[in-house]
Amino acid sequence: MTGQTLLWGALYALPLLVRSDFLLTIFIFTFIYGILAVTFDLIFGFTGQLSMFHPAVFGVSAYMTHLLAVHAGLPFWAATLPSAAASVVLAVVVGSICFKFRLKTFYFAVVTLAFSEMIRLVVMNWNSVTNGTLGLVVAGKPTIYWPGSGVIPIKGPVAWYYLTLVCLSVTVLICSRCLRSWMGRCFGAIRLNEDLARTLGINVFRYKLLSFAIGNALASFAGGLYGYYTGYIDPGYLGINQSMEVLAMVLLGGQGTLTGPIVGSLVLTGLPHAIDLRAELRAVLYGAILIFTILVMPRGIVGTLNAWRSRRVS
Repeated sequence: MTGQTLLWGALYALPLLVRSDFLLTIFIFTFIYGILAVTFDLIFGFTGQLSMFHPAVFGVSAYMTHLLAVHAGLPFWAATLPSAAASVVLAVVVGSICFKFRLKTFYFAVVTLAFSEMIRLVVMNWNSVTNGTLGLVVAGKPTIYWPGSGVIPIKGPVAWYYLTLVCLSVTVLICSRCLRSWMGRCFGAIRLNEDLARTLGINVFRYKLLSFAIGNALASFAGGLYGYYTGYIDPGYLGINQSMEVLAMVLLGGQGTLTGPIVGSLVLTGLPHAIDLRAELRAVLYGAILIFTILVMPRGIVGTLNAWRSRRVS
């Protein structure tokens, strides 16, 4: 617990010590992808469901948040709520189909990937709304109320750093509360042995669907933040590359932990920027790290460190 407190304290103090906009930008992307990775791990690491549906929610939320802000005149935060609700509806529909047929591991991954690809094709070909492959330019900025200044837009690396860090902190807090409650115990029982959990009276369908819905609802906020920060949205947000990146982050950092996906996100976001890799080489790097992690560190960075620390204590 002390280590996690020090980690969060260091993250909140970083802009006070570091003035590099480049470094802060890396951390902003880390925090946004961290939201995506932590919520993915809620489904994958804690409930045992390898979902490939996260990119669909990520991309749809980015589009929907922007379109609601432009056409309905909603501020950013108000637009994220219908986007989250739409993500829950999509998750319930897709999850109900998958869990009703009791799809597991590989089959669940393939079917959720198929649904994600279907949604990507709809977005890419709905030119009148999404502008097709050309994408949309996002000109607005999120706003917050600041005492003494009123409602102010989020501008500059420092402001975006703290906004995304707070959003990541809230996401981790919500996931932590869920996992420490009766829901978390049911998620863990399903991950360890689904058939045994069913014989103990746990409604496996309900709790799988609940995990899937919560994870995707929280992931939707990452899409809105990413679109507004980069100032551009395109159908590539919903591509399979996003699935592989998030999966690599969770496996590298350590599945079944809340800190691991954030560590994995930091490594896989910072490394390509630090050594200036093109998209093609970045995919090769992700693949190499994924293979190395599975073969050498199956518990990931955080899981391996925790195991090492436990051996030293004992």
